[in-house]
Formats: sequence, C-alpha cells, structure tokens
Amino acid sequence: KPNNLSFRYLNDVDYYGGFEQEDLEQLFDAIRSNYKAWCSGFAPMAVGGDLDSVAVQEFSRTLFNMRPDIALSVAQTIFQSDTRQILHLITVPCHILQSVKDLAVPVVVTEHLHQNLGGESIVEVMSSDGHLPQLSSPDIVIPVILRHIRYDIAA
Repeated sequence: KPNNLSFRYLNDVDYYGGFEQEDLEQLFDAIRSNYKAWCSGFAPMAVGGDLDSVAVQEFSRTLFNMRPDIALSVAQTIFQSDTRQILHLITVPCHILQSVKDLAVPVVVTEHLHQNLGGESIVEVMSSDGHLPQLSSPDIVIPVILRHIRYDIAA
C-alpha cells in the first residue's frame, strides 16, 4: 500500500517532517478563508498531476464534497499529529512505497519510518510525483505492488 500518511509532518529537533508551524497555519487559514480555492490549488499538488487530469479532478471532487469545517478539523488532526513514539510497535513486515516527489512526505521521512519500525521493512522510491501516486501514476504503482505481492508469496 502506498504510504499515504506521515507519522509527523512538523519539523522537530533532529527530525525533518517537511513543514514548519507557520506553514501549517497558512494552510489552515487558506482552508478557512476560501475553501474552494484551497481545494483547487491543493488537489494538483497533493495528487501530483495537472489540473486537467482525471485523478486531480476526482480528488478535487471528493474535497469539494467535504464540509469545510470538517476538512479543516481533519487537516488539523493529520498535520498536527505525532505518532513517532509508536513506530516500534509495528512489527509486521512492511513494504513502503514512496514517490520521489511528494509535497506532503519527503523521502527522508520514509527513511525515518523504515529505520524506526519494529519489524522488517523494504523501501521503494518510485519515479512518481505526488502524495497519491496510486491515483496519479497507476502505471508505475501497480507493477511495484504486484512485485511486492509476488515477493511476499515467494518468501
């Protein structure tokens, strides 16, 4: 499964999550002030495609269908959370798939995840763009997933 959620988005001492608190405040203010405009700008950056792509249009539609107050609450919960302290509790083998260009989760975060999980893990950085490569680049993601499934069956 592609890595769709970071365990910490905020930069911290000895940790790079990709965002400063001021960045997040700007994001939250944009959601509050003009939700539709925020959706239109956020969707192509998150998905990793141009505004005309089917994937971006579909993701935009799902964002537009969400109530702005709920979207703000979800964004605050996601972007302000920190689950680094429980990574060691994940002991099942993990295949971590990462886009080479991901607005929300830099490759360094994936490496931190890989190093701090409680079980074995494999990281594959794909030549896809965006936080949702399963939408923007299924031609890249599907073969990778199939290869990992075959690996698990053979192991």
